[in-house]
Amino acid sequence: MTEQYLKPFQRIQNAIQLAGFHYIVCLKAVPTNADYWISIEKKRYSFESIRTADSTELHGEFQRWAAKTVLRDLIEDFSFFLTEVYRNAIRAPLNVPYSATFEQFERKGIEDQLAILSADFPIDAAWISRLTGYNRARNCLAHRQGIVGPRDVTDGNDLVVRWLVAKAEASSEPVKSTVEAIGPMRALVEAYHVHGGAVRFEVDDKERRISSGAMLNFFPEEILEICLTFQMAAAAFSGLYQTDQ
Repeated sequence: MTEQYLKPFQRIQNAIQLAGFHYIVCLKAVPTNADYWISIEKKRYSFESIRTADSTELHGEFQRWAAKTVLRDLIEDFSFFLTEVYRNAIRAPLNVPYSATFEQFERKGIEDQLAILSADFPIDAAWISRLTGYNRARNCLAHRQGIVGPRDVTDGNDLVVRWLVAKAEASSEPVKSTVEAIGPMRALVEAYHVHGGAVRFEVDDKERRISSGAMLNFFPEEILEICLTFQMAAAAFSGLYQTDQ
């Protein structure tokens, strides 16, 4: 099935998987001072000044670029996903008001989109907080070279980035259609059995707090865990509905 015929949830899941794949490829790459040129169709392209950089420093800069690029792609793809979800949700024949038309919603940035959705639908505020943190982190990396500025903070003088870590292990409990999650963040997710066998599903919370003026950096495992959190967020937002009151 081609991408254009996939449902919104399938498309965002594909996009998140692709972003994670791109990041894994970047992690496996090992830039050195010898990698400043390439030949394509008998033409040589070189950027020789890169040879003056220390290999360790060069590799660190490359990984920061990779993290920034992955966060940018995740935010942009998720904003498009929310636009599709909102369009489908407001098509329901209910006699209820909405905060924006589809055209207005489509033109908004992700934080304004989240504000509209939280006003119109029952959404856990923890998801709004997490997605806002990712967007501010993306802006910080893209526009301020990773230095947290006043526009990036989310809690007092700090930029707070939170994500979920899911752990699954075999369980002796009877198999049900859904997996009962445990842990403080269990209310945010709903898991389903894909293959046979019962599992115990635990959802933990992680947090990075960066003060204004400090440098924002992510460890590789944190970026990959954020990718997985976007998958859980997509599941949470895919079933938005509004009741007729």
